[in-house]
Amino acid sequence: MTRKLKVSVISLGQPDVVVFGKDMELPAYTLSRAITSLEGRIIKILNVYEFAFLDSPYVESQNVVFLINDEGEANELSGNVRSLGINGSLFTCNDKVSIEGLKVSKFKDELCEVNLSLSLLSYVVSGTSSPRSKRISQELDFSDLSEWLNSKVSEFQPSLDLVLSPVLFPSLGVARRNLGKRVKGFYENNFSDSNVVYTGVDQLVGKRLANHVRVSGKRVKEILMDSDPLTAPIYLSIISYILKSRISGS
Repeated sequence: MTRKLKVSVISLGQPDVVVFGKDMELPAYTLSRAITSLEGRIIKILNVYEFAFLDSPYVESQNVVFLINDEGEANELSGNVRSLGINGSLFTCNDKVSIEGLKVSKFKDELCEVNLSLSLLSYVVSGTSSPRSKRISQELDFSDLSEWLNSKVSEFQPSLDLVLSPVLFPSLGVARRNLGKRVKGFYENNFSDSNVVYTGVDQLVGKRLANHVRVSGKRVKEILMDSDPLTAPIYLSIISYILKSRISGS
């Protein structure tokens, strides 16, 4: 699976808004979280309809990053971009998506959202020089990733559902697309026997959730994604592809 990973060189300038459409939460939150935690700069993150109806008509934005796969959502935005003179970039995994007036970058592979997320993270990391940025930069060479992923995949119980902690929320869309309704977010209810997955930073929250599921009489396997909080949702998304392959091949 790591052979399919690719970090592309991109240019964004200094965006002040991230707008995401259906199934693009992973790259959107990767970018916004990276800018906030590595640059110390607050950036708005909005879904397509929040931006189109509640934000862009009233607030001027200098540089907007659009992450859109759905043609209908792109059409919804095109009028705002044209009439309001919005500047920015569009990133998509869909060849048919474009918005006039925006610089368009298209990613075309099975792991599109994953590779786009890695590329956006690499862009932010390359512009900062903190020890944390250097550690993430080293992670992005993927030299040890295959071994780590295989080790982590072995911790999952394939027969159990997945429940994701708050920090892992951005991976929910990709994981659910690969594994179906067996994947649930932190704020959902009616949990079944589950792998409860969390990161180091929200470990206490994850353990509290695991105990809640246990008290309801369900089996629980706790799994710690022991990587940087910025890369953990990306890695969990990759793991969902691996689990999908193993489940379908079994």
